[in-house]
Amino acid sequence: MRINASTAAILLAGLAATPFAATPLAHAASPVHLTGQDATYALSLTKVRGHSVTGATGRLNFNVLETCRAYTVSQRMTLLIRNQDGSLSRTVSNYDTWESKGGHRMSFVLRQTEGGKTVIEDQGTATTGPKGGEVKYLVPKGKIVKLPPGTLFPMAHTRMILHAAAAGKSYIDPPLFDGTSVHGAEHTFVAILGHKDGSHSKFPALNMQPSTLVDIGFFRRTNHDTEPDFRTQMRYYPDGVSRDVRLDFGTFVLHGKLTSLMVPPSACASAARDPVGKG
Repeated sequence: MRINASTAAILLAGLAATPFAATPLAHAASPVHLTGQDATYALSLTKVRGHSVTGATGRLNFNVLETCRAYTVSQRMTLLIRNQDGSLSRTVSNYDTWESKGGHRMSFVLRQTEGGKTVIEDQGTATTGPKGGEVKYLVPKGKIVKLPPGTLFPMAHTRMILHAAAAGKSYIDPPLFDGTSVHGAEHTFVAILGHKDGSHSKFPALNMQPSTLVDIGFFRRTNHDTEPDFRTQMRYYPDGVSRDVRLDFGTFVLHGKLTSLMVPPSACASAARDPVGKG
């Protein structure tokens, strides 16, 4: 199974239990500012397609460290899957990125193990500019992949989603590079499904904050994209935090319940203006 790390920057979501408000996110006086956070989710199986998977449970930790110039993201996911024959498989995914706030530089490391054996390992650096960009992989060693113009890195992708929601758009479809594949950028289609006014939450950082529900499909960049490789649905708050997460891997779907959330004070006084600096 592939743990799509776009989830690292655009992850974390939940379906609303009440009807959506008709007003966009921008109408609630909450500016878009991606914040640092430390969130933990309990994962459970909600849907199975086919017969290969009969059970799944796990844990996801998502940590974002914000500085004045960059975001450092760490995602740790542990998943225990029960197969059709009754056997159990344990998948552990460790994903780390550094991304400049300007959105033009990124470094990444992804390691995924199954049963203690490494099955996926990607590592490298990436840059973007007006004419496109380039990924230089350390693993696989020496591999270089070009990125199309307009490619976004994960935190920049999240920022674009929130600004699109604030502007009242119904969808966006930017290319994304997140470091989870040796094939370079992938297509994304983000459907902005609705907006909700602030409501009470047991998590102080989310209390009375407006939110937006989005559905994101991730596609390989080919001429035959019909079904997404991976799909996620999330309810975003203006700071990039979400309450729950829904992950659709095709053969099965996981729901993540937020069990803990800590949002630290901004480490940079000017960060509240949601800067997009150089780099």
